[in-house]
Amino acid sequence: MTTENLNYNESVRVSILEAAQTLFAKFGYKKTTMEDIAQELHKGKSSLYYYFKNKEEIFQAVIDKEQGVLISNLKEVAQSNKNPKEKLNDYVLTRMKTVSELDNYFKALTDERFGGIEFVKAVKENTEKIEVEMIEQIINEGIADDTFQMKNIHLGAMAIALALKGIELPMFLASNKYEDMVEQLQNTLNILFFGLIKR
Repeated sequence: MTTENLNYNESVRVSILEAAQTLFAKFGYKKTTMEDIAQELHKGKSSLYYYFKNKEEIFQAVIDKEQGVLISNLKEVAQSNKNPKEKLNDYVLTRMKTVSELDNYFKALTDERFGGIEFVKAVKENTEKIEVEMIEQIINEGIADDTFQMKNIHLGAMAIALALKGIELPMFLASNKYEDMVEQLQNTLNILFFGLIKR
C-alpha cells in the first residue's frame, strides 16, 4: 500500500472517530447506530466496515483516544517544573477539567451498563495504574524536598486516586460546568494538603 493510500485511510479513520465521538456524546452509545455515523460523514454504512468491525470497535477506539488525552494532560503536569504542592494542585484541577470535557470516557467509566464490557474494565485498570504512578512520583518529589510527609507512598497515592474518582461523579452530576466545581475542588485540596504538608 502506498504512503498516499495509508494517509488517506488514516484520514478517513480519524473522520469516523470524530463523527462517532460527537454522536456518542450527544445521543449515547446505545442510541447511536452505524447508520448514524455513516450519515454524519455522508458515506455509505458499508464503507465504515472497511475500517471497523462494528460499533463496539469504534466506541473502543473513541475511549482509547479520550483516555490518551487525559493521560497526556496529566503527564504534562507531572513532568512540569513546579513545586510538588503546586503540581499536585494542578494535577487534581487538570484531571477534573479534562474528565469533564471527555463525555464518552467519563460515561464509559462511570455508567454501570458498561461495567461488563471487557475493554472498559481494561481501560479503567490501566488508567488507575498510570494515575497512581504519577501521584506517587509527585508525593516522592514532595518528600524529597521536605514539603510532604507520608509513610506508605503507594497506599497514599492509591487513596488520593480513589478519592478523586469518588468525588468526580457527584460533582459532575451537580454541575455541568467545570468552573462551578473549582471552589469545591479547592476545598477538597485543602483537606488533602492538611494531611500531606509537613509541619
